[in-house]
Amino acid sequence: MRKHLVLMAGIMAVAGQTVAQRMDVSMKLAYNTFITGEPVLLQVAVVNQTRDPIVFGDNASLIIEITKDGAYNELTPWNDAPFLKSVTLTPGNTLEHKLEADKWFSLTKSGKYTVRAVILYNDMRYESSKKSFDVVPGIPLKSGVQMFANKSLQRNFKLVYWARTNITHLFLRVEDEPDGQIWDTIDLGTYSRDDEPKLDIAPTGEITILHRATRDGYLRIVIWSLPGSVEIAERDALLDPNVSASQRVRHLYGDVQEAAEKKQKSWWKFW
Repeated sequence: MRKHLVLMAGIMAVAGQTVAQRMDVSMKLAYNTFITGEPVLLQVAVVNQTRDPIVFGDNASLIIEITKDGAYNELTPWNDAPFLKSVTLTPGNTLEHKLEADKWFSLTKSGKYTVRAVILYNDMRYESSKKSFDVVPGIPLKSGVQMFANKSLQRNFKLVYWARTNITHLFLRVEDEPDGQIWDTIDLGTYSRDDEPKLDIAPTGEITILHRATRDGYLRIVIWSLPGSVEIAERDALLDPNVSASQRVRHLYGDVQEAAEKKQKSWWKFW
């Protein structure tokens, strides 16, 4: 009987230690589909249900595991920087951490990928559920080339579109030759396929894209393209003058019609 009690006490102690060391790890992706070159955004949430502080960079670390087109084709990070820098997570609290997975893994090839987050803590693995996402090139619309003076550098711009959450978006892909550098693909916003977008490449490196975003408006995006950088300089919403003018006419007509109806009703009150 005494041995039985000792054995039960040992099992309960181990179980208590397991509960005390428990940690919840979850992860979510910004989208299920990303355009080639687009930042692959994900967010990891860690809940510290242990009795001790978890110190990332000391007794704990975050790693991201990604496979492509199959469970056994695991990708190797090309960047040796930590996925999460030194931070302390106290008991009972939650840590939320956002990162761009493409800053560690080569995710420019089309295909299906699977990703999960893993916390290594005191020689134990705590894993999130696996999430899958696709990388696609997008449907091409228009392209242009920028040549840099006194440099053997050619920059290719490609306008493509793709449906995101059932809404069509326009994207700008940017790639260099001959070094093969791929810049972050830019989401230019919603895109109405009624009109073809316009792409203008100025010799000064000013790239202007104008496209219809809604039935009654456009988006105008200006990008500065320099040898060492590609960045958005302006993003303006413009009304379609034809549609906006007709809307003003309808608005005025509606006011006149409404006034006439009121007058007619007031006239009938006397009868």
